[in-house]
Amino acid sequence: MFDPRSDLFVAAQPDAFDLLVHGAIDVHVHGQPDVSAGLPNRGADVAVARLAQAYGMSGLVLKSHLWPTMDRARAVQQAMAGTEFRVHGSITLNPPVGGLEPSVVELAAAHGARVVFLPTWAAAADVARGGYISRLLGRAAPSFDEYATRSGVALCEAGGTLSGRARAVVDACRALNLPLATGHASAAESRAVARYCAEVGQRLLITHPLHYTTDPAELREFADMGAYLEFCNAPLVHPDGHLRIRDVHEALAAAGPQRAILTTDVFSRWVPPEPECLRMFVEQLAYLGWTAEQIATMVSTNPRAFLGEPA
Repeated sequence: MFDPRSDLFVAAQPDAFDLLVHGAIDVHVHGQPDVSAGLPNRGADVAVARLAQAYGMSGLVLKSHLWPTMDRARAVQQAMAGTEFRVHGSITLNPPVGGLEPSVVELAAAHGARVVFLPTWAAAADVARGGYISRLLGRAAPSFDEYATRSGVALCEAGGTLSGRARAVVDACRALNLPLATGHASAAESRAVARYCAEVGQRLLITHPLHYTTDPAELREFADMGAYLEFCNAPLVHPDGHLRIRDVHEALAAAGPQRAILTTDVFSRWVPPEPECLRMFVEQLAYLGWTAEQIATMVSTNPRAFLGEPA
């Protein structure tokens, strides 16, 4: 990776190459390592943060499918001392940290967490479809399939209502002013979470909804309930990805930029580091007609609102 402070890095870029990501906060950054040390991405956490700062970004949220990231975020933040760049930690409520437990949310907050993600690979819906992350984790842990099947987490009761444990997690986030993201919940579970969050005034991000639906009416329903909708770069650059940039363009046209957040969610060795992935993403959307103001709403204004930060 180029040293973002070097003359070579600056000389290699066209004028204003980074303009569209100025002030951006990427709220879905997988640090290194995530699923295992044997699956490295394209940059260590500090190097990625320094590159993001060089691009004019304002911050990022570190996420892990397995472990809390507050300590890692704190270490990266210390390495960025003297800058205004902010690195936030998070917790994902998969079984290794206790699953749907409000006490875990409270302890994570006390340890500095800024975002709570609902279960990802442990979501019952993800277990049922043999999700991508589970396949990767199975390479590192031979017993993983049995573990995931045994510990799958459903967010709803049999009748489709949000479970008491899920409501308790939402309530804990609300009490602590922590934003919540849906993880790998199904579309039906995400609707149930969104309805309850709308009732209690909880900030919510529907995580990569295009993994589960491309119906414009469903996307608008989430937005109408006050949830943010995440559109990420990862499935656009994966060899097995099922989406193209024009799919995101059409979904944004249906849902509107006012409730959209653009993120990366990448963690593969064949893609550039996250700041460059975000830059590529927004440049493509600009090519398709999205204005600089609309892009700023989706990469800066809305992430700040989701995190509860001033505009």
